[in-house]
Amino acid sequence: MNILLRRHHSSLAPFNLQPTIEHDIISLCKNNLLFDAIRLLNSIHSHKRVTKKPILYAILLQTCTKSNSFNLGLQLHSHVIKTGLETDRFVGNSLLALYFKLCSDFTETKRVFDGLYYKDVVSWTSMISGFIRVGKPLFSLDLFKEMMGIGVEPNGFTLSSVIKACAEIRDVNLGRGFHGIVFKHGFDTNHVIASSLIDMYGRSYVSYDARKLFDELLVPDPICWTSVISAFTKNDRFEEALVIFVSMLRKHRMCPDGFTFGTVLTACGNLGRLNQGKEVHSKVITSGIHDNVVVDSSLVDMYGKCGSMYESQTVFDRMTSPNSVSRCALLAGYCQKGDFNTVVELFRAMNEVDLYSFGTIIRACAGLTAVRHGKEVHCQYVRKHECQCIVIESALVDLYSKCGCVDFAYRVFKRMRTRNMITWNSIVSGFAQNGQGADAIHMFNDMINEGVKPDSISFIGVLFACSHAGLVDEGREYFTLMKNKYGIEAKIEHYSCMVDLLGRAGRLEEAECLIMESSFKDDRSLWATLLGACATSTNFVAAERVGKKMMDLDPSYHLSYVLLANVYRAIGRWNESVKIIGLMKDRGIHKTLGKSWIDIDVLQNV
Repeated sequence: MNILLRRHHSSLAPFNLQPTIEHDIISLCKNNLLFDAIRLLNSIHSHKRVTKKPILYAILLQTCTKSNSFNLGLQLHSHVIKTGLETDRFVGNSLLALYFKLCSDFTETKRVFDGLYYKDVVSWTSMISGFIRVGKPLFSLDLFKEMMGIGVEPNGFTLSSVIKACAEIRDVNLGRGFHGIVFKHGFDTNHVIASSLIDMYGRSYVSYDARKLFDELLVPDPICWTSVISAFTKNDRFEEALVIFVSMLRKHRMCPDGFTFGTVLTACGNLGRLNQGKEVHSKVITSGIHDNVVVDSSLVDMYGKCGSMYESQTVFDRMTSPNSVSRCALLAGYCQKGDFNTVVELFRAMNEVDLYSFGTIIRACAGLTAVRHGKEVHCQYVRKHECQCIVIESALVDLYSKCGCVDFAYRVFKRMRTRNMITWNSIVSGFAQNGQGADAIHMFNDMINEGVKPDSISFIGVLFACSHAGLVDEGREYFTLMKNKYGIEAKIEHYSCMVDLLGRAGRLEEAECLIMESSFKDDRSLWATLLGACATSTNFVAAERVGKKMMDLDPSYHLSYVLLANVYRAIGRWNESVKIIGLMKDRGIHKTLGKSWIDIDVLQNV
């Protein structure tokens, strides 16, 4: 390396740069007048006088980075190589920063890093954070090990980067190891590292550790406050997130930024706290935050989740640059409210459609049971996104299942390279809802055999399949298995499936006992399910008892009167049947008209 430097020096005539020219170039760079600085540098070279001041080229490269002038930076890079200045540490790091921030091809950045003569902690940290930015956190961890192996000590930014890598891969144990290194190197009071650790614990679903670390900070800054609020929000502990936010404002007099407001609005939306969300919105306005895409997208999402679509649409319409997140939030709001036609109309008007928007429009098509719209969206997805997305394809399985096209659903399912719990639940429920109980049970067993642990929704699907296939013994077995083996407490949906299963098999007393022994013994929907089974039963005593129970629980439910009147007529108690019909009329209760969906061309009519 020294020989190379001597060769470059010996080939050039000695020249001492005048201090005024050097200072002028630096002054121009400080004022961000890059072209003027380059012009002055060229005037020196035009007189065959070459400056070899490393600090000068380092500043020029840094100015190129600040000015987003990558092409000028490339020209300076070639000149640096010609003059042999790439061996200088400051010039090398400035080059690496230029490629890291402005070059779209990260392999070129890696090539610059590999070619550095001197790599200090700044160089290593740039590459470690670069790998995280391009979605390769494991590479960043390997690079950190390599750095430590050659004896380069990490600084605070290095540790913050590798902690973020642990958060990306959800490896909390490795993150705890880096937490120990933080203490060892005396960075435990560093707020940047503390916020990274809080975020890592939150994203790894150990919010208790995030809160414990936050409480140990003497004077947490606003970033740490935002990190702990975000940690609780990510773990669905929305109430605690709001409590911390209130404490941040009132007790500690901290000023939240856009990210803080965005996280808090997410918590309000998930809790359905419309009034509290409006208070946060007013705080956003009084804080002087406007035209912030993070806050505006969160407002669209919050109002949508609270069912206030007028406000959601108003906020969206006022956005100067809505992005895919805000568009998806608006679509999701209409979808949640059941306004699926509006979702379809907005989707057709969108110029750019991302994967999340595809997932929302597919949900809307499933809600409309509009298989033709769904196939159209499916075609667009295949045409625009060659890569397979498990979220979209799971939604497609659900769509085709709900539209009665279970063969299409199974075809999409079989072509999927990876499947998650939602995928399996969709295909199990799809077979069950389309009268193919045996296939649903078969898919449920395949799911378990592949090592996927069933959840509450999985058992709803398989119990529904047993109910419609008349598999009483299998249904009892799955109902018991759910609690004893998987520790899943039976919810009202599971009891409803079991009551329907036993009722269809004519075992009304057993179904009645199941309801009475559950914690939902006064739930109207369970008794309504049993009441429906009584309509085809010859056990008139049980039917009379269920009918009266249902009339006590819900006096306005018309089927209770109709069924009880039919039971009395069937056993010859005509006077009592007339009394029940009269009671129904006196109470102003009318039978609900039946409705069916029919699909005409691309329109749906009732």
